[in-house]
This record gives sequence, C-alpha cells and structure tokens, in this order.
Amino acid sequence: MTLLKRLAVLAALGAFSSPVAAQTEIIFNTYLPVFEVTQQVAVREFAERIEAESKGDIDIHIPDVSLAPIDRQYEMILDGISDMAFIPTNTVPQIVALNRIADLPGHAPSASAASQALWATYKEHFEPLNEYKGLVVLSVHALPGRQFMSIKKPLEEVADFQGMKLWTPPGAMSEIVTGLGGVPVMEPFTSLHENVSKGTVEGLVITPDSANSARVLEEARFQTKIDGGLGSISFAVVIREERWNELNDEQRAAIVRAAEGLPARTGAAVDAREVEVAAKFDHLAQVEPSAGLVEAITPILAGQLENWKELAKSKGLADPDAAIATYRAALAAAQ
Repeated sequence: MTLLKRLAVLAALGAFSSPVAAQTEIIFNTYLPVFEVTQQVAVREFAERIEAESKGDIDIHIPDVSLAPIDRQYEMILDGISDMAFIPTNTVPQIVALNRIADLPGHAPSASAASQALWATYKEHFEPLNEYKGLVVLSVHALPGRQFMSIKKPLEEVADFQGMKLWTPPGAMSEIVTGLGGVPVMEPFTSLHENVSKGTVEGLVITPDSANSARVLEEARFQTKIDGGLGSISFAVVIREERWNELNDEQRAAIVRAAEGLPARTGAAVDAREVEVAAKFDHLAQVEPSAGLVEAITPILAGQLENWKELAKSKGLADPDAAIATYRAALAAAQ
C-alpha cells in the first residue's frame, strides 16, 4: 500500500479527526438541602451560569451528599477533596474575622442589602489581607438579621429573659442572651425540633425561614424585633487557590462573569423566601421591645462592634472604622 493510500485509509477511520476537547471538571460541594433557597441560587444556579459562560468547557459536579460536615468545609477544600465550597464564616472563627462585619448587630436589615454591603467591603478592605488562606473568594452573602422568638410568653422586658433557655448559634448572639439574663442553648440546628418539643428550648434567636426549616416555626408564638437584627450569619463561596491557578485565563474569566451580581441575587432570594414563609405563618404576635429592653441591649450590641474592631486590627486591618463606614454606606445604598 502506497503512503498516500495508507494516509487516506487512516483519515477515513478517523485517525486524523480533530480530538474533542475534554471538559474541565470542578467539584462544588454543599451541605445544604436541595430545597434550600441559597442552595438553589448560590450553588446550583451559579454552577449553571459557570457552565454557560464557559460554553461547556467547564463541568460543575455537585455531589449528592456533602463530602464533609458543615464545620469541616474549609479543611475539606484545602485537602483537595472538593474544588469549590459554600462556607459559613461562624464555623471558622479562628480563621475568618473580617467578613463577620456582616454578622454584627444592626448590620443585616435585609439579606440583599447586607450581602451587597459585605461584598463591597470585602473587595475594598478585606481582600488584600488574604484572610481566606489558600482560597479564592467568588461571592459572599449574609442572612437577614435574627430576632427573638418565644414559645410561651412574649419577650418584652428584661425581666422576661431571666433564666429563659434560648437557642442561639455559637458566638456573639449567645453573648446577647447571657447579657440579658437568659441561658443560651447551643445545640446543633438539626436537633432544634427535638429540643423545642421536649421544652429544653423556650425561645430562639432565629429568622422565620430558619425556624421553618427546623420545623419549629409552628411552635413559636411571639417575635420581638430589634432594629437591624441581633446579628446575622455570613457565608462565602470559594474555590481552592491551587485549582483556580490550574484553570486557564478564559475559564477563570467565565467563572468571574458567572459570579457577577451573585451576592445581590442570593440575598434577594433569601429575602423573598422570608416574605413567603412569613405570609404562611402569620400566627406570630409581633412584640414591641420596651424602652428598658432597648436600653439594656444597646451597650451589649455596641460592645460587639468594639470587639470586632479589635479583632480586625489583630488581623491586620489598619482602619476598622473605614471598613465600617464603607459597609454602612453600601448598606444604605442597597436598601
């Protein structure tokens, strides 16, 4: 067989057909249930946008089951078990302090405003300090400010808190309960329904949607609202820096385009869900805090702001007041 004939046969068999470019797979882990609104927007919708922006060059794989517990997401991604993850900042207090500016009392009147303010402040003040060591932050968001809910009696006066067992996330919000004379119960969120049913918990520091997810909203009878909320929980969507650097310029640009506006979209979806849940459960009596309660809680909340400033300085932030000014200006603009 002549060389020309041999080449013709090989071409006919596809030996010289252009190879199909292999997709780049990125594993995006999440511990959130499928129905959860942040899962839908900050994880699944974001993944779809990445695939679309990359024109199919990137394939985002979301495992059916979380590859690590909620409080091990940071370690999981650094260990290379996953490429991307959704991390609550209150699970890594020893690592992340600056982004917890959104967790402070009064800093989350809505999820949308807080999320946009946090992203603006992160980009201007926190990103250069590289607090998320080994990771690249693609988006952030915060939940709306938490409020007091109670089951048997309204929380209107300081005296109402004395000895009351209130469930609260670990950290600053538990300090508020203690400061008012209550007893913080920091059991896992997943055991809330059991604790409320048994009477171990008499009240909560929570939002309606979170209470609904924990199946305890129907048990609550009263909600006491403090302006701006008692504090929030912030989150970050991240990718391992090593994996980020392995991507080519076009792939990184596609992810950045997909992430554009994600803090606002996630926050807006969370707010919409809160409104939806509140409309279904209108049995909650709204309690106006007394002047005495407001007077008692104000220095506690102010102290948390000062504590954050000191912590921020220890993390290398030269001017915490400037960061707070940026955050509050962005917060006002987003409302």
